[in-house]
Amino acid sequence: MHYSDDALEQLATRLISAGSRFARGASRRSGESRPLVALRVLSNLEQSGALRVGELASREVISQPAMTTTLNRLEGDGLVARRSDESDARASVISLTDAGRAELAEFRARAATAVRPAIEQLSTDDRAVLDRAATLLEQLVDELEATR
Repeated sequence: MHYSDDALEQLATRLISAGSRFARGASRRSGESRPLVALRVLSNLEQSGALRVGELASREVISQPAMTTTLNRLEGDGLVARRSDESDARASVISLTDAGRAELAEFRARAATAVRPAIEQLSTDDRAVLDRAATLLEQLVDELEATR
């Protein structure tokens, strides 16, 4: 099947929109009270290791002051740790704590439990399609992150 440039653009737009809506919906249904941006920060740190405040702000497309506010809350809750950057003492490097790793795992488990009934209602074929789609999305994310 050949996709025109417009069709590829529409597919990309649908994937971005659906992915965002799915993440928000799963978060709401999990009963999570922490803002989604905070959970994304924890996930970024889990995936990439320690990062500077500016890099986290860039990844989340928010201002550095807004990221600092988010990080202050996470640090206050013991979910992240802050230290001076060895290469530039003016900058801070943020890392995930064991408590942060545990909270992220608990959130994901609650969200999966909340989403599972909807997945169970799908046919076996549709579940297989979603499984393949999840694999493809992971590959796309890996590719996008590698070209950053």
